[in-house]
Amino acid sequence: MRTHVDSGLSTATPAFEADHFLRRAVSHDIDEHASHMTGWRMNFDQVSAGAFRGEMVELDLGWMQVIHDRTNQVIIKGGAARPGTVSFNIPVRCSGNVYCAGNQVPEDTALVTSADTLPQLRAPQSVDLVIVSVEQSVLERELDLHGIAFGQGQAPRIYPLQGLRVREELQALVSGIEGAPADIQAGLSQGTGRHQARDLIMGQLLDLLPSDTPIQLTTSARKRLVDRACEYAMAHLDEPFTILDMCRDIGASRRKLQYCFQETLEINPLAYLRALRLNAVRRELRASTLPCVQDVATRWGFWHLSRFSSEYRALFGELPSQTLNR
Repeated sequence: MRTHVDSGLSTATPAFEADHFLRRAVSHDIDEHASHMTGWRMNFDQVSAGAFRGEMVELDLGWMQVIHDRTNQVIIKGGAARPGTVSFNIPVRCSGNVYCAGNQVPEDTALVTSADTLPQLRAPQSVDLVIVSVEQSVLERELDLHGIAFGQGQAPRIYPLQGLRVREELQALVSGIEGAPADIQAGLSQGTGRHQARDLIMGQLLDLLPSDTPIQLTTSARKRLVDRACEYAMAHLDEPFTILDMCRDIGASRRKLQYCFQETLEINPLAYLRALRLNAVRRELRASTLPCVQDVATRWGFWHLSRFSSEYRALFGELPSQTLNR
C-alpha cells in the first residue's frame, strides 16, 4: 500500500513560487517535500523521531535541473528520477552516515546515479545536499567531446571530492542566485543566463568525473536480506507475526537479521519496520477524506490504539488526530 508521489503531476499545496526558473519551498510534511522535486517520482519514509522540516530550492536550466535540498530527519528515500537523466548528488553538509543500496557512502564523495538505477538511499539527520540532474544524451556528448569515459551501465557509483571545489562552487552558485535581487534573477532566467549557469556547473562536473577511479556500488547480500524482510512484513500486515516468524520465512537468524539492518541502514529491524508502517498510516490519514484513525491503524498492524498513538507522536511530533485535521 505504499504510495509514490508524482512530483510532475502532484496536486499538493503549491508552496513553490510561480517563477519557472527559480522555485523555493518550505514544508513540514515529508510527502509534500518529496513532491517538490519536479519530474521525479519519490517516496520518503521518516525513521527518526521529531517534527519534519524541509527546505528546497530548484533551478530549472532546461536540460539541467539543480536542487538544493535540506532536511532535518533521518529519511529512507526511493523512487525514480526524471526519465533519461543522470543525477550528481553532492553533499554540502551531513550530520551522519549516508547509505546507498545498503553500502555506506564514504565522506567527501559525490554519488552519481542514472534515472533507471536509482537506488534506495538512507539520508542521515540534518542534511544539506545539492543535486544536479542532467539529460543523459547531453552529458554523453559533453563527455565524449572532452575524452572522459563514463559508461551508464555501471551507475550508481561514487567519486571523491577531495582537492576539488565542486561542492563550494555549486553551493555558492545556488545561494547567489537564490539571494539575488529580482531583476538579476529575471536576467538569469533568460536563455543567455541559463546557458552561462549550465556551463559553470558542467565545468565542475567535468572536473569531478575523471578525478579518480570511481567506486561502484552494488546491492549487497545483506541489503537483499533486509529487502526480503521488509517485503515479508508488508505482506503480512493483517497477521500478528513476530520477528521469529520473519526469520523462519527468510531463512536467517535473529542475530543475522539485526546485523544486516544495522550494517545497511544503521537501524534495528523492529524500529525500521515500525517506522515503515507508521509512515504508511500517516499517508493514508493525509490522503483520505473521512478516515477513522482506529481503522487505518488496525489495517497497518497496530491493534493497541493508545500505544499506536504514543509511537506515532514520538516519530512525527504530533498525534494521528492532528495529522487527520491538518
